[in-house]
Amino acid sequence: MKRNLYFMLVSFFVLARCSTVQNVTSKIKPVVKKEVVTKSKFKERPGYEPFNPNDVAPQNYVRLNNPTLNAVKSGSTTTLPANFQYTVMPHFIKKVNKEISIRLSYPTDLKGNYYTMRKDKPIEYIKMIDKNDTCVIMKYTIEPKKNNRPYDITFVLDHSGSMGDERCIELQNAITDVFKQEKIKHRARVYKFDSEVSFEGNTSNTDSIESIVKRRVGMEGFGGATSIYDALDMAITSVNSDTASQPLIILFSDGYENSSKNNNINDIVQKAKNKKIPIFTVAFGENSDRTLLRAIADETNGIFWETYNREEFKFLFQNELFLLNHYYELRFVPCSFDFQKLIFSGFNESGDKVYGEKTLTGLKEVISLNINFDFDKAYIYPKYYDEIDKVASYLKKNAQLNIIIYGHTDNEGTVQYNQQLSLKRAETVSEALVNRGIVKERIKVLGKGEAEPYVSNDSETNRYRNRRIEIEIVNR
Repeated sequence: MKRNLYFMLVSFFVLARCSTVQNVTSKIKPVVKKEVVTKSKFKERPGYEPFNPNDVAPQNYVRLNNPTLNAVKSGSTTTLPANFQYTVMPHFIKKVNKEISIRLSYPTDLKGNYYTMRKDKPIEYIKMIDKNDTCVIMKYTIEPKKNNRPYDITFVLDHSGSMGDERCIELQNAITDVFKQEKIKHRARVYKFDSEVSFEGNTSNTDSIESIVKRRVGMEGFGGATSIYDALDMAITSVNSDTASQPLIILFSDGYENSSKNNNINDIVQKAKNKKIPIFTVAFGENSDRTLLRAIADETNGIFWETYNREEFKFLFQNELFLLNHYYELRFVPCSFDFQKLIFSGFNESGDKVYGEKTLTGLKEVISLNINFDFDKAYIYPKYYDEIDKVASYLKKNAQLNIIIYGHTDNEGTVQYNQQLSLKRAETVSEALVNRGIVKERIKVLGKGEAEPYVSNDSETNRYRNRRIEIEIVNR
């Protein structure tokens, strides 16, 4: 009996215990492990956007370095090939009254080393070339300039899949570091692009450029295809050409155009030319479209760069700032109405050859003939007949055009006498053209006297240069 009672009590307590555990566990909600959903940081890279995390440069490639002026005498270098010619890069071309004004970079090896031009006769020659002829510009001025005015700079930065996150970060860091350290505080706006274009912001002072360049760090939100045309079009449209600061666009890309909606690059470039916006272009890496980027820079009077190593990014922007602030201004009156290319040849301070060229087509309204006169004379020497022949030939080919011939003198003599002498010089050229078959009614002559000297009348050489002829072209 006692034994049965014992087993009954043990069974009761076991059942009660189990019931209590069941009640407690029923109050605890089961833990359900949620599936973590992550949003991709980058767009999916298209298959035609080749990506190589390693920077690949051509064999024997020499990296760009920080800009240095006359650090080492160029004539003493042993790393340059024989007959090496330093380059002057023409850019920022504009018309100033009758003259063409061109900025020439300091002579450079394109690797960050710059040298001053020779002070005595720095230019050997300037030639204007068209399909059938070449003329030499004899009347020009050149002087060094240092520009401390701020620019209105628009950055157009490739963030397509081929760039990769690390390169985008390096690019953003380089822009931030260089422009924050720049003493001149420029205006800036930033566009980034892959298959779409994104306006990242603008600032009136490059001290705060980091906030817009790094609004999205690295390739965040990007990584797709490449829409160079759309990005450039949007950037050009955003620039106010009436701004007090000189506008400039810096376009950086490592690939080929493959996804723009607007594929009319000629109209896009023409828009930049109409608004007088030079475009500095940068081709990065072995897969960049160097032909396109070089053409954009050339057409808009900008400068083309090519780099192959991300370590050059900072030096690249340092060199661009150096060029914006240090240059030579070359001014001249064209010697031909139509020409396709300008070629420059000269010497740096160490006597090394300097060379540069610029494609520049179009009709020039005023040209300066390579004709000069002896003191108090209006006689044309036979050595100048080729100049007159060229004008006659041009007028015969362009029957819809007339000309105005302007005669000039130096400042020797009275104003009234010089006025009459300059008119006589213009009439002498007119008679020579009529003798070559040009109808006299197509020619108008005017004497400018001493009123418009091309250079200062402070030496016999300069006075000789001022005794000259200029011709303006007009529609009939």
